Amino acid sequence: MSIWDIHYDALYGSPIAVDAVLTVACGDVPHGLRVIDKTDGSETVFNGVEMVTIGPAARVRARELAEKGIDTEALRDAVLNLNGRDWLVKANGPLPAPTGAAHGEIRLILEASE
Repeated sequence: MSIWDIHYDALYGSPIAVDAVLTVACGDVPHGLRVIDKTDGSETVFNGVEMVTIGPAARVRARELAEKGIDTEALRDAVLNLNGRDWLVKANGPLPAPTGAAHGEIRLILEASE
């Protein structure tokens, strides 16, 4: 176990992270996850430039998705229930740890579900 695994374990085990439910496709079994709510906006990197977006997002551990057998390629249009509200996953991207992408996080770009 690396220092980064310890860091993410502490972060996602703390009150900073919240419980959420991810349904990848209609009819699929919902998956309980711990996520970091960034629905008020988040920072993102585009072509090497860090920007602040006004769009909603959430972060989830890449390892947690892998343990549940969730392929990041299948996340588009998944539904994430977060803090009592449904969000559509419009895109996602890796936020690698220094030890690699598999040990980091996945940023979910969200859109309010009607």
